[in-house]
Amino acid sequence: MEMTPQPPEWTDRAPVKISASREIVASSDEIFAALADHQSWPQWFSQLTKIESLGELTEGVGSKRRAFVNKVEIDEEFIEWEPGTVWGFTVTAVRGVPSMIESMSERVSIQQLSPDRCRVTYLMAIGPRRRIVWLFDKVLRKVLAKKLSGALAGLDHYLHPTEQQ
Repeated sequence: MEMTPQPPEWTDRAPVKISASREIVASSDEIFAALADHQSWPQWFSQLTKIESLGELTEGVGSKRRAFVNKVEIDEEFIEWEPGTVWGFTVTAVRGVPSMIESMSERVSIQQLSPDRCRVTYLMAIGPRRRIVWLFDKVLRKVLAKKLSGALAGLDHYLHPTEQQ
């Protein structure tokens, strides 16, 4: 199903916004490098089973990728890409499940707190179909916020793997 792509500013004014933040001991460049390494995402974002880059452009605004969540395929186009600061995409298509949403974008912002510590905020912006806005407010908001928190915890662990005994 084709989605309505959105510009970066839509992320801040979407009808439904869900976010999570976490302080991570790492430089903003280290965090951004992990975000930009598409193939590493399934190692730290547990809902993702695979990521594929689409097209020749693999980095920066205009680059595209396909995310797999079990049998669901999600096509994404990057609309924000500022190394060490912000990374974001808009969803252009979803296949494998009936879509409850018309538009979606995600942004990860990195705020440098000290040379080796950052606050990372993951914002999911959703434009649900009109009849189901209540579902996001009553049920899905908490579930999705928990998944975003889990992803940030996974990113933290990915950047600081425990040593093997």
